[in-house]
Amino acid sequence: MATKYLQHFPKPLLDDLVAGRWLPIIGAGFSKNAVLPDGKQMPLWADLGTGLAAELGDYSPTGALDAISAFEHEFGRPKLIERLSEALLISESRPGNAHQAFCSVPFDLVCTTNFDFLLERQYESIPRNCTPLVDEEQLSINVRDSGVSLLKLHGDLRHPARLIATETDYDRFLDKYPMLATYLANLLITRTAVLVGYSLDDPDFRQVWQVVGERLGRSRRMAYAIAVGSKPTDVSRFDRRGVKIINLPLGKSKYGEVLADAFGELRDYWQAAVIPSSQVKEEQSLRELSLPVDAQTRLCFVAVPLSLHSFYRERVFPLVRQHGFVPVTADDVVTPGDTILPKVDALIGRALLMIVDASSEFTLAEFRFGIRRLPAGRILLIGQQGTRLPSDLAGYLYIQRPDVNLEDPDTFLEAVHEWLRTAAEELRPTLLAEPSRLLAAGENRAAVISAISLLESVLRRRVDMPAVSSPRAVTLRDLLLHAEKQGLLRDTPIKVVQDWLRVRNEVVHGLKNVPKAKADQIVSGVEAIAQANF
Repeated sequence: MATKYLQHFPKPLLDDLVAGRWLPIIGAGFSKNAVLPDGKQMPLWADLGTGLAAELGDYSPTGALDAISAFEHEFGRPKLIERLSEALLISESRPGNAHQAFCSVPFDLVCTTNFDFLLERQYESIPRNCTPLVDEEQLSINVRDSGVSLLKLHGDLRHPARLIATETDYDRFLDKYPMLATYLANLLITRTAVLVGYSLDDPDFRQVWQVVGERLGRSRRMAYAIAVGSKPTDVSRFDRRGVKIINLPLGKSKYGEVLADAFGELRDYWQAAVIPSSQVKEEQSLRELSLPVDAQTRLCFVAVPLSLHSFYRERVFPLVRQHGFVPVTADDVVTPGDTILPKVDALIGRALLMIVDASSEFTLAEFRFGIRRLPAGRILLIGQQGTRLPSDLAGYLYIQRPDVNLEDPDTFLEAVHEWLRTAAEELRPTLLAEPSRLLAAGENRAAVISAISLLESVLRRRVDMPAVSSPRAVTLRDLLLHAEKQGLLRDTPIKVVQDWLRVRNEVVHGLKNVPKAKADQIVSGVEAIAQANF
């Protein structure tokens, strides 16, 4: 993975990203990356003050906060809200590339002091559920499992009474919103603050940050600020306040382009690192997730409500395995921090197919992750009979499921079986060629894992097994014994194939390297068996 900016991020900070411990704090500078009509520019805090000062006649404000406060005193809060809405181009601004890249990183909680709605609009376009937290009463509501919480520290223009914009607002902040200040302090204690487009001129944040520092001393977590082409004086100012600058080189790129590329690299890093840092409960899933990020897995991500887990595991998962795929759910993987939707996003990114029982809001959210990652033909959408799907899902393949507690599901299972059979036929050439592709790319370990997965998928389809209590109980070694009796291994001795399995297991569990000659022997041997049985 070629990177340009990732090298500027310390390894402990990248570890915190993978563990879900970042607390992004977005300031006014980030809104400069918005898409605006020709000739218009998004103002910074100082620009807002300058614009309002022009309407104050002979009054000469000492700074932006003084100008905004004087404007409200002279013309009233409603007129201040109107002017701020006009200056911030609320109806005209749209998220830019930097917003798109930032929102693609799977944060579960984001803080901002901005009054605008650029982040909300970008999350909505992904789509990803975004819940703005404006009032203290909202802080006790846990909504992060279904999306991202956006903590708007200074309120926004839709909540004039909650807006923190004038001297009076700032002076009363800690007394008027003590729970919000406490909540922010707790976040700063338990997470790593990463400031973006933030000048540290905000007195509210500085007060809370100072209190945390006084209470914890050297135990306070390090905070960082992502900057582009910062001057040494800016670096020193941040360092003096206990914040380390990640100073990205500007070069020939624009500020927004640098941030967009940097967050794109952070997203790719997270996706590549989160699964290897996780605990995978199912052996077959572990093998597939041991493959490189760019390798073709056989994973079929299954998103179902908790109440239907046992039905799908008993009746649908065996069908998935029968056609050579490996079923996996979010519950099968424990990621660092175990934030749900980021984990789902990572697993879907590694999956070949997806089955979604869209009978809950959460599985619908998982489905919307899937449509960003997989072609429509590789997603099977399921809904209970008698229920209506949202109108935006009308174009996707959809089958109805009976109430499995009351009705015979055989017709439904046959429809799932047919969809899996069609998918297996379409994907067969790609899956057959994948071990050789990995071998040619020098990925010996991955080639061995992929080859044995190919062998297992072939044998599960071709071996005539006696009746068993559970198809899941049939191991690959069981399959090999019956395959030998039925002549499906061609001229390959079973002891040789069992040695291939041993090598694969060592690769998966011991990160052992495989010599090129050995990998070539396994790949060519498996492909010969597979081609004879396709």
